[in-house]
Amino acid sequence: MPPKTVFTKNDVIEAAFEIVQRQGMQALTARKVALELKSSTAPVYSNFESIKGLEREVIKKAKDLLLDYTKRPYTERVFLNMGTGCAIFAREHRKLFSAIFLERDDFRDIIDEFLESLRKEMVKDKRFTAMSPDRRDALLLKMWIFTHGLSTLICVGLSKDESNEYIINTLLAVGTAVIGAAMAQS
Repeated sequence: MPPKTVFTKNDVIEAAFEIVQRQGMQALTARKVALELKSSTAPVYSNFESIKGLEREVIKKAKDLLLDYTKRPYTERVFLNMGTGCAIFAREHRKLFSAIFLERDDFRDIIDEFLESLRKEMVKDKRFTAMSPDRRDALLLKMWIFTHGLSTLICVGLSKDESNEYIINTLLAVGTAVIGAAMAQS
């Protein structure tokens, strides 16, 4: 008899992540994870007390991928890259973006972790080093509101243009105005 296949917690998370990436969070069930793993549901329940715990791990993994997108060098501007990465993530991973930001409020703490990571990344932009932390936070919030809106339009297919050029130019135009106003207040 062949040895029994043992699935790790990470194997279960990976399988669940693939399901959510293809079909969305509402499709995540222990049975679907079992099908993805080609096993019974035992690995799911031996690694997680509930499907909610597995959902949380999938969202953490999606957040990490999103942060990777926000740190990529699309332009020479760190702050612009952050917004560009978020919008491109929404275009390339619609189901994951939706699961993180649009479907429920169960993951607020993970979203807060994401925004805190952006705060830390923002200080790498030399334009903002002399700005007080409160002013940087206000600027980040304003640009986050706009970026989230643009990303949501892209995610749900309501943007007529989803190209990198459009994303960068749109964020640059709005960002220039918002940053200019913030710098004038400093």
